[in-house]
Amino acid sequence: MTKSSHKIPQAIKIGWAIGELGVAFYIVVSMAFLMFFLTEALAISPAYAGLAIFVPRIWDAVTDPLMGIISDKTRSTMGRRRPYLLIGSILFGVSFWLTLSPPDNMSELGYVLYFSSMYILASTAFTLYDIPYSAMAAEMTVDYEERIRLISYKMMGARSGVIIGAFFSPIIYLSQDSLKQGFALLGTIGGFFIFISGIIAFVSTKNARRSESKGDKLSFKNLQFFSEMRQLVNNSAFTRLFMVFFLQNTAIGTSAAMLIYFLIFPLGAPQETIGTLFLYATLTALISTPVWTYISYRLGKKATYRKSLILTALIFCGVFFLNSDYFFLIYGIFILQGFGDAGNQLMPNSMVPDTVEYDYALTGQRREGLIYGAWAFCRKLGMAFGALIASLMMSSFGFISSASTQTEMAQLAIRISYTILPGLIWIAALFLLRSYQLDPRKLQNLSVDTVVVK
Repeated sequence: MTKSSHKIPQAIKIGWAIGELGVAFYIVVSMAFLMFFLTEALAISPAYAGLAIFVPRIWDAVTDPLMGIISDKTRSTMGRRRPYLLIGSILFGVSFWLTLSPPDNMSELGYVLYFSSMYILASTAFTLYDIPYSAMAAEMTVDYEERIRLISYKMMGARSGVIIGAFFSPIIYLSQDSLKQGFALLGTIGGFFIFISGIIAFVSTKNARRSESKGDKLSFKNLQFFSEMRQLVNNSAFTRLFMVFFLQNTAIGTSAAMLIYFLIFPLGAPQETIGTLFLYATLTALISTPVWTYISYRLGKKATYRKSLILTALIFCGVFFLNSDYFFLIYGIFILQGFGDAGNQLMPNSMVPDTVEYDYALTGQRREGLIYGAWAFCRKLGMAFGALIASLMMSSFGFISSASTQTEMAQLAIRISYTILPGLIWIAALFLLRSYQLDPRKLQNLSVDTVVVK
């Protein structure tokens, strides 16, 4: 690994990072607004809504790593990854539109079945695009520090997508006569935005550095799904990082699903506030990403990740005591949350390419796609599991869908689900992180062959 021969041209970094805009837009809508869409626009009970979001994630257990294997073994004039950026961006945009545009006058069961089916379709399209897209990070450079810089560009793209999704989504879905019509409009606009973002990434990475498949041509016979997964489990660095990231995303899924309910019921704030708060948090994260990059140069990725987890856990546990009389404090709290989240996202995502190199040392194979497929599944499953936990809490404590007021017990469940519960999960992630041992010295000592590069 050198520090000079694997620099990535600025235009490629920026173009590739733009491809994250649509991904982040989709994720923030999924995290912050899908539960609200189901319970308030479609009047689905919280328990069914949580299941409708969670069940499609089980499908990802197969499709995410499988898509990674497929992209690893693909041969084309455009490389292993880029064909799927082209196809995926089209299907991703269309399926997002369909997910938020159900027919009128369906029963609760009908809405659950429609949403689950379309969400599975959208999740599959997301996988088709995002797994090859993310795997490109490990191919474009093998330099340890250049990877941090590359991922920081992606994180800034992600933050920008979050700002767009969080700020404009409530404006769009509240602009129509009903929430159902408003979310249908959000699906139309958001689907087009996702498509444009993906196409820009596809065009911009035409001349990006890439590694080529050295095995047989892609076929059903040589996918070897279960064999590949067994080998992946032997990558201790990845499996440990996987568990930490799963807990982190479970905490994020719980808090994000509850945010809009926390603002409306315990704090009595208007729905539009969520956009402003996300704007504060995301702009802070955007600005502080270079700060966390600098800290990681000084302390290392693991130590930096640990500090960001501690900060985030403390902030969320403290928010439990916030009430409507001191609502103005929420803006400062979200600035702190944005700062902590910048480290929570940058560090683990910059550590994944290191586990790719470790995997190469163990197996002699370039399996970026498989690893990023498992990583994407980790993120989606964690967020969906967190939303399921929150929905079951709401249902158990008597939350009533589409009601203008809620009981004190339902509001307590919302408060706990947004604050204490995710805080404790972040603390659990912190303890698991102690077992991760991959560092620059260990990476430099890996005995690997030179990658076949175009």
